[in-house]
Amino acid sequence: MFLKPYRPKSSAALKGSDSKKFRQRVEAAFPHVSVDQLVPAKAAVTQVKILTHGGVQSMVYCVDKLPVFFELDGGQLVPTMYTLWSIPDILPYFTTHEGVLPKLTNGADLMLPGVVPLGVGLSMYGHYKKGQLMAVNLTNNKSAVGLGQLARSSDELYMCGGHGVAIKMLHLFGDKLWSHEPSLVQQIPLVKTKALSGEDFPALGSETERKKPANPAPISFASVTQAEEVETGTAALTLEDQETPESEDDVEAEASPELILKNAFLSALKNNGKKLPLPLLTSNFYRLYVVTEAPEQIDLKKTRYKKLSNFLAEMVDQGFIVVREESKGVDKIISVDLEHPEVVNFITDVKANEANGAASETPLFHSELKEMYIVSDVTAAFFTKLNFKRGEGIPAGQIKKIVREYVSKHGLLHPLTKLVRPDETLIELYGNREASLSEMCSLITSKMEHSYQMCSGKDTSGKPLIQMSLATRSGNKKVTLVSNIEAYGIILAEFIKLCKQGAAASTSVVKLPHQKHEQLQIQGNQVRFVHTLLTETYKVPPKCILGLELAKDGKKNKKK
Repeated sequence: MFLKPYRPKSSAALKGSDSKKFRQRVEAAFPHVSVDQLVPAKAAVTQVKILTHGGVQSMVYCVDKLPVFFELDGGQLVPTMYTLWSIPDILPYFTTHEGVLPKLTNGADLMLPGVVPLGVGLSMYGHYKKGQLMAVNLTNNKSAVGLGQLARSSDELYMCGGHGVAIKMLHLFGDKLWSHEPSLVQQIPLVKTKALSGEDFPALGSETERKKPANPAPISFASVTQAEEVETGTAALTLEDQETPESEDDVEAEASPELILKNAFLSALKNNGKKLPLPLLTSNFYRLYVVTEAPEQIDLKKTRYKKLSNFLAEMVDQGFIVVREESKGVDKIISVDLEHPEVVNFITDVKANEANGAASETPLFHSELKEMYIVSDVTAAFFTKLNFKRGEGIPAGQIKKIVREYVSKHGLLHPLTKLVRPDETLIELYGNREASLSEMCSLITSKMEHSYQMCSGKDTSGKPLIQMSLATRSGNKKVTLVSNIEAYGIILAEFIKLCKQGAAASTSVVKLPHQKHEQLQIQGNQVRFVHTLLTETYKVPPKCILGLELAKDGKKNKKK
């Protein structure tokens, strides 16, 4: 539901009465959980109306800017990942194997072959109704990685013979709702439990009969002292109490035509107020500035104003603008009041959230689900010698490199057999046996916790440098060539769009033979523009970019 970007349509802070009604809805939907744990009485609750990529309208409720619930068709409240991590027992769980998570993040539903049975016989999949909200966790981690609705009842799932869809996924770790507020995103908490063992959960496809595991006691994340099972270094979600902000006007849950028009007017003043070429014709102000700020098409005839002149007259009465009649039927705006209280409130309360939503609507980077291994107590003695701390996550692709570095540093590789002779640390880790590098990596990772981490392209470690160069095409025309952009997770289509808009130059993608990544070709010498775009918009370190010396030098051009 949220794997692709969604578009926020409106945002409003819930006042005291509306906040109480929302708390009552939450209490009715989840009576087994204290409402104060879910929505503290004095927390700042924000209601964001969104339109998903599939055209479905929904409502997201944020507590202190963190999304905690969203609505389905019919008004059913659904908790988000952050709520599940804070209150794990708010929903029942289906457990799946760790290798299934990448499939889910690519848009697949949870299929029955990937579900670890809860018992035997008719109780294999519990006793739930069709459409029941279910959370999904992994065999090696009790924390939720996604949630959805049961495609069939538990009895029907049993009769399916292990085939078909089990859960229709709605929300996942790493999707756009998870990254709704970029400054507050969290990784999956690593929660260990004795119930999650290899004997209880055989490998996917095994025919071994599974016994029903004991139901582990629910864990409360309300305080740090109660989170003893959470891996060190992983912060549990807490909703801190804050004062409820006061607002002068009630914002309607359903945006009326008048509200859309008023918000577009305020947005035009906020974004362009200092740049308006005053005096400005009222018709041009509406056509060039107000209409472009509206989230949907404005029809003045459907508002109570009926005409633009009536709406602007009301705005004049409220003190937003001053309009002067130049001649009969010709009105011009001669001044605007950017310090008006409503303009200030609009900027702080509404527009800030829409700006965050716009950033998620047009992402600049690809998100990448990385396979990680966590340094456990058993492997801590080995990894601390390589400057890794207990509880630290290491990408799966770096394990072999680290092991090779350790073997080379201590001279453990036998020159003839090419096998690793274990030292004292390795003997304590996996016993006194010689093994190849690959076998040694497998033995070490088997002693570590397996996990996943959602990363963006902003991580520049171990990536090739971005190379900018100039070339000459037919007609002695210069073009700028940029390579290795995709290695930084940059979405190429969005980068091309920014180049076309900012440099006003034709931009295309060129596929090079015998190379994985594509090359970007921009008309003219755009080296300086590309360097500025990469460093300021995409925050790529200048040291990762080569070729800036090819940029045009204004002084040299003047001498010529």
